[in-house]
Amino acid sequence: MYEKVLIPTDFSKHTNPILECVGEIPGVIEVVLLHIVAGDPLARVWSPGDKIKEANSKLEELKKLLANSGLKVKVMAVSAGENEEYKVIQNVADEENVSLIVMGARGRSILKGLLLGSVSTGVLRYGKQDLLIMRYKSQEGENPAKFCSYLFSNVLLPTDFSEAGMAAINRVKGHALANNVQLINVVAKGESAQEVEARVKEAQMKLDAIRDDLTKAGIKATAEVTVADAGEPRTYGTGGMAAVHFVNVGGEADKIISTSEKEDSSVIAMSSHGKGWMNDLLIGSVVFDVARRGTRPVLVVRYKKKA
Repeated sequence: MYEKVLIPTDFSKHTNPILECVGEIPGVIEVVLLHIVAGDPLARVWSPGDKIKEANSKLEELKKLLANSGLKVKVMAVSAGENEEYKVIQNVADEENVSLIVMGARGRSILKGLLLGSVSTGVLRYGKQDLLIMRYKSQEGENPAKFCSYLFSNVLLPTDFSEAGMAAINRVKGHALANNVQLINVVAKGESAQEVEARVKEAQMKLDAIRDDLTKAGIKATAEVTVADAGEPRTYGTGGMAAVHFVNVGGEADKIISTSEKEDSSVIAMSSHGKGWMNDLLIGSVVFDVARRGTRPVLVVRYKKKA
């Protein structure tokens, strides 16, 4: 369970909806509200004291929004010093021993057209704890619609069947995060239509087995194998033994995002890594693209290779 949750805030309008939803996270008991005071690069001498005092006052106001939630709440305002903000967030997450970091996709300094802010991107790429990136349906000029009571009501679970790629499924099952899930596997390559068909058939058998296992655990699950939109064929191989693979770069992420829209998923839960990842790979490319470009909340479940 996610008993202790860290919520970094820049006091933008995107913070309040997160606080309204945090009580819906299964198992949450304690919340740490964090604001990072960044230095002024133009100031010759800069003291963060007044800024920290002002930030603590604002954090106490945000704390009141959780007054009736029954949660234990701790507020922290810290100076970034010369560190980047995502590094400060990671340090606090480690020191406070939190199990989940919850962040908005957009912050106060977000640029128009940018779907994921730089601080959230930093935590996504370099973080150690599970990360929930919150997004909300909204109309121009209106307040975001609340996802709160539905946050884990209809979870989309992509997997590539690798040990790393099963991390999110195991987390949902082990922590009882959801009662209704949709399993999906995206077939993204094949040397021929026949091979693609064979891959789909094999994947469906594996996905059905996972579905049945979740059903035994009391979780309602559906299973669907889909094929990424065809891209330009690429030729691999040497010495005359070339094989043509029909690959759409980014096609897996595109298919996951479009499926989440079609199925009206409340959250996409993904493992931080997938098949064939290397030790120095900080996060898988598919989950990075989904978290960066998706329109639904994304739960990134961190996977660590076993020694």
